Amino acid sequence: MKDKGLVLSTNNDLAKVEVRCLAVCHGCFAHALCIGRGASKGLLSVKNPVSASPGDQVAIEVPEEKYSKSLIVLFGGLLAAALLGLAAGYFISLLTTLPAEPAGITGLLIGIIAGIGILTKYFHNENKRNLYPSITEIIRKGDPHG
Repeated sequence: MKDKGLVLSTNNDLAKVEVRCLAVCHGCFAHALCIGRGASKGLLSVKNPVSASPGDQVAIEVPEEKYSKSLIVLFGGLLAAALLGLAAGYFISLLTTLPAEPAGITGLLIGIIAGIGILTKYFHNENKRNLYPSITEIIRKGDPHG
């Protein structure tokens, strides 16, 4: 989704951009990142690769398809971790004297915990790289503020 906004402030490679909240905002994938949800205007933290300055009117892009892919990775990864943990627990029970049910449940829990840890680290890095909305162009330069 593409939108327009006004840069309010910048900090390193991020900018705070004021966007108008439209009727379609509730369906936007960046809705959870928007400060002021439900008001007529919202604030988004966005990547600023074009070095926009406060007062600039900019075009921003919300990477909606990347959000969808990320949800698939998240839930698919948790499911895979749970199933691998369950299978590992069961096979460990075959090699030891442990009963299959407690070993399987223990493996399931360990798999879920490990999956959460791995996915948390993955999404922490992925969020910074690909999931933030980004300024794509400066539409109109604002007046410099002294």
